[in-house]
Parts: sequence; structure tokens; C-alpha cells
Amino acid sequence: MPILEQNYSRPRNHFSACHFLIGYSRCDRLHGHDYSVKLRMKYHSEINDQFFDFRVVNSWVNQIIKELNHKILLPERSPGIKIRPIRNGENWLILLQGKEYSFPQKDVKILKGIEQTTCEHLAEYIHKLISTKMKETGKYEVVSELTIILSETVGNEVSYSSKII
Repeated sequence: MPILEQNYSRPRNHFSACHFLIGYSRCDRLHGHDYSVKLRMKYHSEINDQFFDFRVVNSWVNQIIKELNHKILLPERSPGIKIRPIRNGENWLILLQGKEYSFPQKDVKILKGIEQTTCEHLAEYIHKLISTKMKETGKYEVVSELTIILSETVGNEVSYSSKII
């Protein structure tokens, strides 16, 4: 049975962000990456002319990139990172492994439901956001599989694939 795929791989689908990784010796310090986002959708072959418009999907990706770009990414559910508001809610106090950091809240993106900000977890996070957008359209059932491909450096990428449920 033939499979139709749409691929989204634009040069501007990238963002720069920094993070900490607890439990990874060199990566538990604040450091950053220039991430690149690609997306692939596989369609059920028996469904005709019910595809997602490239412009619509690209706008979803651009919205996510805008939210993550030039931010400090923090996992909401990390047992090793404590996040507290300070300065009347203007800053976040970050406590991890005996270190304290204070960042303006506008410079931080707390990723809901995430335990670590690894490339693998970020790909899953982006997948969930795109899946939610697809469900809101009411025609997500035409897609048999959605894949997010995220690279943190040239040559190092992960992919997260799942059906839209």
C-alpha cells in the first residue's frame, strides 16, 4: 500500500536556546545549542485530498520556534531543579546541585510536563504541541504518523514519531 508523506524542512526552522542537563557531567552547567526542527507527516493512502496545508503547518512550527528562541529552557517536572518566583514574580530563582541562578521570567520558558531538556524530550514536547494543533483542526485522523526531527548540532539529531491520538 502506498504511503504519502509531507516533509517540512525549512532553513529558518531553527532556534537558539540554553539549558541545564542534570546527571550529565559536562552538561549540568548552563550551555546552549542552535536547534533545527524538521517535521514529517505520513498519511493514510486511502484518504484523498485531505492534507494539511504547508502554510498552516509551517505557521505552527514558527509559533513554537518563536516561543523557544533565545530562551532559557527549564523542565517543569525535574526532581533535580527547583524553580521559585522571586522579586515579586519578576524573576525565577533556579536551584540545582548547590547552585543558584536568578533569571528574568521573560527570558525563561518552563516546559510543561518535561523532566529533562534533552534533545529527545524537546522533540517529544514539540510533537505534543503540533499534535494538539492538528487535533484542533478536527482532521488529524488523516495522518497515520507524525515525526519531529530535532538537531542540536549539525549531524546530531533525534526523531520522535507517534500516531496522533
